[in-house]
Amino acid sequence: SGTKELSLIRRLDKEGIDGPSSVYINVLCEKKRNSDPGFLIPVNIRVTDANDNAPQFINAPYVLNISEVTVVGTRVLQGIKAVDADQQGPFSTVQYSVSPGPYADYFVFVNGLEGTLVLRKPLDYETLFNFTITITAQDQGNPPKWTETTLYVNVIDADDQNPKFYDENYSAILPEHARVGLRLDLKPRDIAAFDQDLGINAPIYYTLNSADSFYQYFNINKATGNVYIAKDINEDDFLQPITLVVRAIQYDNQDRYALATLIVSKAGTSLRELQFSKNEYSVSALENLPVNYVLLTVTTNKPRDLRVKYWLSNDYGERFSISRQGDISLMQCLDYETEDSYRFTVYATDTLMTTSATVNISVVNVNDWDPRFRYPQYELFLPHIPLADLTPGSVIGKVEAADGDKGDRVTLSLRGPYEKMFSINDSGHISIVDLSALNTSTIQLVVVATDTGNPPRQASVPAIMHFPEAIVQQASSKLNSGTSSTVLIILGVVLIVLGFVIILLILYIHKNKHTKNNGPPGSSHSKNDSFLSNVILPEKHVNVVAIPKIQENPVFNGSQEELQTQRGGTNSSIYTATVKTTRPNQYNSLKSKQKLAPQPPQVPKITPSNNSSNNMIWPVGTIPRRVKKLSWDDKTDSYQRKPELDPEVGVTPLVTDMKTSDCTN
Repeated sequence: SGTKELSLIRRLDKEGIDGPSSVYINVLCEKKRNSDPGFLIPVNIRVTDANDNAPQFINAPYVLNISEVTVVGTRVLQGIKAVDADQQGPFSTVQYSVSPGPYADYFVFVNGLEGTLVLRKPLDYETLFNFTITITAQDQGNPPKWTETTLYVNVIDADDQNPKFYDENYSAILPEHARVGLRLDLKPRDIAAFDQDLGINAPIYYTLNSADSFYQYFNINKATGNVYIAKDINEDDFLQPITLVVRAIQYDNQDRYALATLIVSKAGTSLRELQFSKNEYSVSALENLPVNYVLLTVTTNKPRDLRVKYWLSNDYGERFSISRQGDISLMQCLDYETEDSYRFTVYATDTLMTTSATVNISVVNVNDWDPRFRYPQYELFLPHIPLADLTPGSVIGKVEAADGDKGDRVTLSLRGPYEKMFSINDSGHISIVDLSALNTSTIQLVVVATDTGNPPRQASVPAIMHFPEAIVQQASSKLNSGTSSTVLIILGVVLIVLGFVIILLILYIHKNKHTKNNGPPGSSHSKNDSFLSNVILPEKHVNVVAIPKIQENPVFNGSQEELQTQRGGTNSSIYTATVKTTRPNQYNSLKSKQKLAPQPPQVPKITPSNNSSNNMIWPVGTIPRRVKKLSWDDKTDSYQRKPELDPEVGVTPLVTDMKTSDCTN
């Protein structure tokens, strides 16, 4: 009080949640040491937006049930959404991302500006059947605000795994006196396999995989996998060990099977020369395979010989390793951008002989790099030039983006409310498309970079463009002039239509008026009225004077057929008329006043016919708009009726001579 300072005592909120979004108050100003009255100063306080709200997820946390056979690159979840309560603009523009974590590499967002989640890495129920990841929603404020939520992922088991033998190689030694039906003693254990789909665990049956001559000597139990002698053995056929292939097949899906080898030999026989099962092994490996992953297994013709040892050439000894069982494993992560293929030699020895084979490993590229921009934000300032010089196609700036994946190409696009005013090519040049709708000097857009990998990955940066006020004013005036011309055209069309309607109305009124003036010949308003008003017509020894424009009294409500009038002496204005109407025996005497012209010549008194009724008709102008009283004097003589005056109607009545006795009704 007593100062000119306004202080804020309550919180304000542009969104109207924690406080008002605008305030209107009156400040009372009173003069000191003066008796003059004070006055009010209105103060209107408008609240501007600030980044005071963090995005809030809707229906969070999220749960995703996904099959383990879902293809990499599939859109697995599209319902992720966060809303920022700030005013529309960068403070409320939400960008989504997967927070770093143990399983963050399994999913990625197609576009950071929309909540569509894509599978980035294959799933395996047998390895990982459920896990959680953290999702972040962040606005574009400076500094930004963000919110995190949890996505629970449940992996559903699918029939994506073949059965697997507990041992890939089995062996058996024929006894000296082998007989039909003898069960072979297998090493290291009886043949058995299991379904690797642990959640399904389909039943399995066993068969021998070929019908060669050696297979005729043996038979396998379909349910248990036990091997029996089916035929007497010819010793000449077993001078060297023979190899049988056993197949384990799922009952519900015969396309799912596994193979194992069974080596059968006679006692005292052995393989003479150590050899690999193949001279060259080839395998493809994804560049994102984990360390210690088994790429392939090499085998020799002495699988059960414990003296056999393996080693690799020194070309890539630090990147790959081989176990005593011939499993070649990955020791260091692969990188397609660094080296896309490997070729080395594997060796085996049984202390007596040594053999070798070639191994080829092809690295498969995986899209593991997001596109990257050179700068985290771009700001473009346009010089003071005329708007006419900013033609479509004019380049106003450039952004730079690149991708770390070998062979990936980056495409650029613009996002935002003003994206249609500009365009961007893959080289990063931002050019003008149409500035006719420019209404602000600062435009905020988002540049989105998308690579061509599988699945594609995206990155984005904000781009702010500053236009001089002169260019904005020129664009606004151009837009207003275009709008004004459109309004004038519409107004002109409306006026033309209105004029056409007025002309039609004038023609219609003129036509109706012409029809009324040229009515039927028997009408009381015909053209002959003007002629008869000045002519005396003789009829049956009676002088008849036509009264100008005799107006029908609405009280009578009938049609006039005959009219005879007589004008009397010089000092009295008396008109006598004989009328035949559609309602006989009905008479009315009305009082009126008639101003006559100068004295006309006298005519003989008309004697009414005995066959007609005497009635009175009033000339035009003598009947007032309101007739206050109608009267008949029954006591007077039928030949001399006494007129009765109405003090409210200042007219002179007409006297009618009635000589018939049938007119008293």
